[in-house]
Amino acid sequence: MQLSALLHPRSIAIIGASTQEGSVGWTLAKNVIEEFPGKSYPINPKATELFGIPCFPSVLSVEGEIDLALIAVPAALVSGVLKECGEKHIPAAVIISAGFKETGEAGKALENELLRIAEEHAITLLGPNCLGFLAPHEHLNASFAKSLPSAGPIAFFSQSGALLTALLDMSSDALGYRACISTGNKAQIKENDLIKFFAQDEETRVISFYSEDLSDAKGIIETGRSLLKRASPKPVIALKSGKTAAGTTASSSHTGALAGSDAAYEALFKQAGIIRVDGLLELTETLEVFSKNPLPAGKRVALLTNAGGLGVMATDACVEQGLELAHLTSETIETLHSFLPAAANSQNPVDVLGDAKADRYERALTTLLSDENVDMLVVIITPQAMTEALKTAEAIMSARDRFPQKPIVVSLSGGEALAEARNFLAHHSIAVLRSPESSARTCGLLSAVARLREDTGTTSFDFTDIDVEKARDILNRSRANGHLQLFEADCIEFLSVYGFRFFSSQAVASREDALAAARKINKTVALKIISPDIVHKSDAGGVSLDVDPDQADFAYDALMSTVAERAPNARLEGALVVEMAHPGGRELILGLKQEPGLGTLIMIGLGGIFVEVFKDASFRFAESLTREDAQMMLRELKSSPLIEGARGQAGLDQVTLIDALGRLARIAQDFPEIVELDINPLLAFQHGADFRTLDARIRIEA
Repeated sequence: MQLSALLHPRSIAIIGASTQEGSVGWTLAKNVIEEFPGKSYPINPKATELFGIPCFPSVLSVEGEIDLALIAVPAALVSGVLKECGEKHIPAAVIISAGFKETGEAGKALENELLRIAEEHAITLLGPNCLGFLAPHEHLNASFAKSLPSAGPIAFFSQSGALLTALLDMSSDALGYRACISTGNKAQIKENDLIKFFAQDEETRVISFYSEDLSDAKGIIETGRSLLKRASPKPVIALKSGKTAAGTTASSSHTGALAGSDAAYEALFKQAGIIRVDGLLELTETLEVFSKNPLPAGKRVALLTNAGGLGVMATDACVEQGLELAHLTSETIETLHSFLPAAANSQNPVDVLGDAKADRYERALTTLLSDENVDMLVVIITPQAMTEALKTAEAIMSARDRFPQKPIVVSLSGGEALAEARNFLAHHSIAVLRSPESSARTCGLLSAVARLREDTGTTSFDFTDIDVEKARDILNRSRANGHLQLFEADCIEFLSVYGFRFFSSQAVASREDALAAARKINKTVALKIISPDIVHKSDAGGVSLDVDPDQADFAYDALMSTVAERAPNARLEGALVVEMAHPGGRELILGLKQEPGLGTLIMIGLGGIFVEVFKDASFRFAESLTREDAQMMLRELKSSPLIEGARGQAGLDQVTLIDALGRLARIAQDFPEIVELDINPLLAFQHGADFRTLDARIRIEA
């Protein structure tokens, strides 16, 4: 894939260049020809000249070499045009044209043909159905967007062309871009390809994208982790739509019901160290702060304000974002006391009062940024009669230049009275937002990247006690018998191979066998229905608890009768007689679920009957799971205090829990045909040897 040829061309052919003013082909040609310093070749067999340069009937009639083809012709003609590009040995093409897989099966077939041609001729392909791209540093607007944005350090790509133009219009005064790329249908070039490309681009400081769907979670996670581990981390910021459960396929398992598509993307971004934002406004604010600041050394923030109320609001917002209000040194506090009015506050947040002029702000800025306990600074300015907004902005710029290693975010909480200061700060690459809450949120995200570096580890799992072939035989046997939903006895046998412990059990098909099995266990037992048609046994009355071993035959009869009444169409093939669980312990749920195109999602959460009531669960992708990921999963749970131990109660063996997640991840890697797997509940204790799996279900592909 030759992304450099695509994004840094020396010569461009505009295929479908039009003489019809205002059309896509006309706008595309105008944007390229009037601004691009390289060679431009408009391709239009019905025209001889366009914007003062000659037109050509096809790329094959152009004598010189062509690095990039921009294609804007009807969908039915694109494949023929792309073949000519291949014959001309053009290394890259952007297909602006719509009418492909977004239109249905016929369009999908056309798109597959484009991909085949591109691969045959080694053409790097952007699109189809895209806006094109803009490269301000190259003076190249290879799109039908209105104009080029300012040059800067942000690489942004978007599945939606309209969102890209909206972002450019919203951020024209504040942000500078290395490249803006519309990915469209992503037939060939996908997000991870672009992330990897801009990761190697020295002029890019921030990578960001908007997407409606992603693929290859494992690849994105590997790329994201590599960026975090660099000496100078390059943040990746994502805006992902489709957060609600509407349209997601219903699932038969608890894991599937809790997962949903957005939980998968949340897991992906956490595992890859990608910062996720909500909405276009939050995206622009985050890009501004990240592109104009270094990453902080820690999460200690100082607040400087001329309005006490806004200082309190900022304090609340900082705490909510996981930041710490910096504890100022005694020297800092003494220095602030020396020049601030008696009514001012020299503690953090520092209130310089509403009558503060630029000189008071300037001394406070220098004092706070000199404090070794301050990692970053939020400056709040409100328009009072005596406020010197522009001079204060100049003081902020001077302080930024003296302390370039510490992020500064300015909240200009006002309108017209602060416009001149806002323009000055924007011109001098200082992040300026309108509210203290936004300033706190974006500082929290800056700090989060630093924390992600610390939390992202690469310690893998290594198990030597697993007999994969034995496990494969169990799945093959179940499939051969027509059981894609494994019987519980098969689940027990399969999971036992992977080191999960169970209580004594035996499958029976008669009341006599039930009595014999219970007496053999010689402890209080539970009876569970065996049926290929019943997934949730309790809902069908298919579980009997606390059964005396000598009464197991009567319990068997009652169980079969109850289930037959509640689920008259279900096939009943007997029951599983299981030793009752020991008292105590904490019920947890573990699970796996395939996410098409992404990978297999692994889950842990509060289990038992409350699993879908409290929905307390954490997710990661199994293919990339590390021990550090598993540890973070436990920390994320709202019930984590119960795992760690609270109010005098002993905690659970976290090493064994982490080990269990690693074993589940190994199952996902060994058997990608497992669509869903639930262990619910896993009864967890203070000592790992006491852990037991009480119930499990596994569904495999046909």
